[in-house]
Amino acid sequence: MTSPAPEAPRPHRARSVALLTAVSALSAISPLIALPLITRAAGPTGFAEIAIGQALGTLAATIITFGWAVRGPVEAARSNHPSRVFRASILVRGANSVVVLPLVALVAAIASHADDHALAVVSALAFSLQGLSLSWYAVGIGRPLLSLVFDALPRIVLNLAGALAALLTGIPLVYPLVLLVGTLAAFLTSTWLIGLREQFSARAALTDAGNAYRRGWRTALSAGLLTFSETAPLSALGVATSPAAVGFAPFDRVLKYGYIGVYMVTGSFQGWVASADGAAGLRRMRRAVGVHALLALGLGGAFALVVPWATPIALGPGFELSAPTALFGGVALAAMTLATALGMCVVLPSGRDGAYLASVCVGAVLIVPAVLIGAAAAGVAGAAAGVATVQLASLAALSVAATPVLRGR
Repeated sequence: MTSPAPEAPRPHRARSVALLTAVSALSAISPLIALPLITRAAGPTGFAEIAIGQALGTLAATIITFGWAVRGPVEAARSNHPSRVFRASILVRGANSVVVLPLVALVAAIASHADDHALAVVSALAFSLQGLSLSWYAVGIGRPLLSLVFDALPRIVLNLAGALAALLTGIPLVYPLVLLVGTLAAFLTSTWLIGLREQFSARAALTDAGNAYRRGWRTALSAGLLTFSETAPLSALGVATSPAAVGFAPFDRVLKYGYIGVYMVTGSFQGWVASADGAAGLRRMRRAVGVHALLALGLGGAFALVVPWATPIALGPGFELSAPTALFGGVALAAMTLATALGMCVVLPSGRDGAYLASVCVGAVLIVPAVLIGAAAAGVAGAAAGVATVQLASLAALSVAATPVLRGR
């Protein structure tokens, strides 16, 4: 079968970055809009179950994605056949789902504190399916409308509909069930329209998927370890039956929504950075890091100052966070924001996958002991301090890897 003709490349202009960033912001705020409804429908104990499931599901989603969210935009931006890249990702992520979904359900049942474990298990499965998102592909080819139609809008509708249904029925389990069914439907629809409707070679798709496994294991491992370092704190406290687990859950969720927003915004820059090389590429890297430095200051300061008084208002009684806890959260979010820009917009596009993996290992090794020791010493605030310490260490490691690139060496 002859190779398909190269697809027309799409220019990656600042306008595309701005639109993709706006769409990513919509995706990021969708869970936050629904959060007050969820907490009132589930209460502190039920919300802790959902949070445990979400933490585990986020890690599982990263394993399912197998690094496509990190390297996918670069490959799609540089490929003459981006739809072929998308088809390879479908096969890889589909195969991974068959293995990962039963495992994450089992781990969620073990980490759950409820008698029936259903809320944690279904939440874990629902958030695992976010690994099937196509937002990375939209970034790579510079098409914000794809991300809006198949990612941002479904997330907003599903989160609001599921949370409202849970509140009205008084059954918290309805929320993750709506997310589970709706996310799967959006994936199947987008997969058919974008990747499977046109004529293609099944043998070529299988070959591309096999090559993706061989070439992408280092990036996939990095992404998995990075997500582990960001989702492990609450899961570790839950498995260790720490008394700080319930109080840590609202802090963990608000911080993670900040993380998700940062990843989506940073991802919007990847295609733009990767589509240029030489001096132009270096200028784009520096601009991306500069924008994220300002974003880090804004997000970190907002978290530290706003979260202590806004959390109980938004989430309801029983979800208070102390000022020290919020301060550590602000430090963690600011460090994570800048580290993400260095990793995804500098280190990986420059081909330094090994250096990126080594940097990510720092956080993965330190996070569980840091959080458990911190929680034992000072409860929720101590656990938050452990998270902040690890994020600063990860930032330092990524700075070492990125500095030579930014200096043009």
